[in-house]
Amino acid sequence: MKLHQPLSLSVLIYEVVRVVVLLVMAASLQTVSLLSPTLMAYLLAPQLLFVFMALFIWIDELKYRSYLSLYVNGKIVSLWAGLLWVFTSFQSIVKALVMYTGAAAETLMILFAVLIPLEIVTIISMGLKLKRSAEDK
Repeated sequence: MKLHQPLSLSVLIYEVVRVVVLLVMAASLQTVSLLSPTLMAYLLAPQLLFVFMALFIWIDELKYRSYLSLYVNGKIVSLWAGLLWVFTSFQSIVKALVMYTGAAAETLMILFAVLIPLEIVTIISMGLKLKRSAEDK
């Protein structure tokens, strides 16, 4: 039975918007910088898996129930990588916030920092869904 739930749809929309915004921001980088658009596209390509997992969970949660744990664990790894990045480049993030010049690299840095709380919300909501799914078995 196919269950289309609002939480799954909102997570799917969030994932699609997140990947599109990150790809657009990565495409606007200068090629002379360390983070070229091509490198950023290669780094962001695995993030499409989260979009597809959210899509399949939204289409038929009962059939793709096993994707919930994969989704949550992948997001946790992504969150730890993001938190490590924030910890190691905290001064650069604060500098980009305080002395914002409009450069694409600064905007991308601020965007990555803003996405971390949204990732936490996604992990918690899908984790609760995973817990309810496990209790239903």
